[in-house]
Amino acid sequence: MKDRIIICVSREYGSGGGLVGKKLAEQLGVKCYDKKLIEKTARDHDLPEEYIAEMDEKPIGWFSAGIQSPYRSDYHDALFYVMNDRVFYLQAETIKNIAAEGSCVIIGRVAEEVLKEDPDMISVFIHAQKEDRINRVMETEGFTYKEAERMVRRMDKNRANYHNFYSDRKWGRCESYDFSISTSRFGIDGAVKGIVKLLE
Repeated sequence: MKDRIIICVSREYGSGGGLVGKKLAEQLGVKCYDKKLIEKTARDHDLPEEYIAEMDEKPIGWFSAGIQSPYRSDYHDALFYVMNDRVFYLQAETIKNIAAEGSCVIIGRVAEEVLKEDPDMISVFIHAQKEDRINRVMETEGFTYKEAERMVRRMDKNRANYHNFYSDRKWGRCESYDFSISTSRFGIDGAVKGIVKLLE
């Protein structure tokens, strides 16, 4: 493996991608940034953590509506757009600073787009069968089947809209990533082993 490697993990909701990222970081002996990225962005820019968390990975309303001029004042959520956009660029700056410090795993936040010019960046997408994702969300969140199904659908849509607004590459498509693996087929540990093997 290289002396420096930055692994950016994107994931379907309920696929266990966050857990894959954390276990991967533990195995490689590097830091993992998921929710920690919110804390670090807030510290780096002297902002309340709640402010960053509120906008974290939230979709831009204009994207799904097809509106090309998000700063127009005649839309009621113009302020949301400005705040959301600001948080994205603050997080992007923090992501670049983290990557400059050395090897790490970064989960979500369109990190593979932010670091696309970095030669040491590897992008990974974690996915799973829908039923497996629903069952995982039921188990981890205590939801009913219908609640979990709605949550999976909503979160995937939110992540796709957020990612696709800031990147020319489409969320979830195989050509958008260096490596893609199913936790339904290989499990959490199998996915970790697969990524480690890729790095070797």
